[in-house]
Amino acid sequence: MSDDDSHDGQRALVARLFPRVEIRTFAPIGTGWTYDTFDVNGEWIVQLPRSAYAADRLRAQIELLPELAHELSALVPVPELVSRDPPAMAYRRLDGAGLDEAPDGYWPERMGRFLYDLHMVPPEIVGLRGRPAETVREDVATELADMAQRVLPLLEPDERTWFRARFDAYLGEDETWRFAPCLAHGDLGPEHVLVSPTGDLVGVLDWEELAVGDPAGDFAWLLHARRPEGERALAAYGGAPDPAFLRRARFAFGLMPFHEVLYGMEAGGEAFVRTGIAGIRERADMTA
Repeated sequence: MSDDDSHDGQRALVARLFPRVEIRTFAPIGTGWTYDTFDVNGEWIVQLPRSAYAADRLRAQIELLPELAHELSALVPVPELVSRDPPAMAYRRLDGAGLDEAPDGYWPERMGRFLYDLHMVPPEIVGLRGRPAETVREDVATELADMAQRVLPLLEPDERTWFRARFDAYLGEDETWRFAPCLAHGDLGPEHVLVSPTGDLVGVLDWEELAVGDPAGDFAWLLHARRPEGERALAAYGGAPDPAFLRRARFAFGLMPFHEVLYGMEAGGEAFVRTGIAGIRERADMTA
């Protein structure tokens, strides 16, 4: 681990906000889209927001993570050092490997139980309110309209026509939207789940997208990028809770590259746009 001289400004800010931490090493970690994240002394993880939206989400995490930690069967980051203005938080480092490097073990079953526990937490415990599936449907309609306006013009004309038809069909299927919204992580990918060297679930990171929404979204990556483990996790969860659950999880997985393109257009650069477009084409059948 080594310091990165290009992050002197963030290091100075952290030293000012959290004077109890004597900074010996200060290293950037991860490639998150929302926060600048640093490993401090191999002991602390510090997050600093990159935008006004990220600042609002970080303030929300500072309030909700301590409450959520009491309800779940695996570790979540618990802010121990916080600043609300400017927003920043530091939590004790959780040791583990991301799912891309995870060994075999019982982590899929533990992940299924973890998601069951999360989805059963009353939203009011973390300051949110329940809402009906029709409201989730409206949110998805807004999201797809944004993607149609901003991302589809980057594709070929026949591709644009094909995706617009798939979007309309998905939104128009009433049976798809008969489910019970719940508290959902909203951004479960390989870098957000930590597994121990023995294959046990250590913890789940990055809760900025926590909301009352579709439980199927939390299984989207697992069921399609790590299918055997995803099926084990879903079995431990208790199986699909509604007939269209797997359909929605598949569609959500197909939309992930669209989000990558949008991030590239807004902040991440041309490389994210290129890889996102490639991913859209690779996963096109997921939206069919």
